[in-house]
Amino acid sequence: MSTDQTPTPHWWRLVSWNRNPLMRTSDRLDFAAVVVAVTFVLIMVPLASAFGVSTYSGLAEQSLAEHQDRHKEPAVIIDDPQQVVAWGTQGRSPETEMRATVEWSAPNGTARSSSVEVGPGAQRGDTVDVWVDTYGNASEAPAAAAENAAIAIGAALSVWVGAAAVACLLFFGFRWMNTRNRMRQWDREWKDFGHAPEWPIG
Repeated sequence: MSTDQTPTPHWWRLVSWNRNPLMRTSDRLDFAAVVVAVTFVLIMVPLASAFGVSTYSGLAEQSLAEHQDRHKEPAVIIDDPQQVVAWGTQGRSPETEMRATVEWSAPNGTARSSSVEVGPGAQRGDTVDVWVDTYGNASEAPAAAAENAAIAIGAALSVWVGAAAVACLLFFGFRWMNTRNRMRQWDREWKDFGHAPEWPIG
């Protein structure tokens, strides 16, 4: 008759509900902390996704409102375009772009002007489109859907990464405290062990 037995997986010997008498309470607490931390991080995935969707919806509504309040207006380049250095945002390196002063008419007939970016090969007298508000003042172009999506994805990732970082800090903090308590318990047990008459430690 075969006496071979399937070996118990190592992870199963570490679970908190294992009845192994050699498993200490601190070991069970460590495993329980791992389960709680992992569960929290996994739960934050759909919550972070929902936050990203909500962020995108808000940005999409804002872009829609901007499209209703702003429009493109033809403007004439009134000086020679010049190459300027545009400092990048979010740590990006500076880039060069062509800018020129353009002029257009507001709804009340007054002339408006502003410095805007123009395409390569643009010359004085050319006509370009500029974004203006209902009063004819220069405005930023409404954010595109791709830009809103990138911001929403970044927001969702920020929430999830922040939650995961907090979970890791709490877990390692708990494990550090648990290890200190375990070491103190060992010290007490070794002292008791050493003072026992039948087990003297010289």
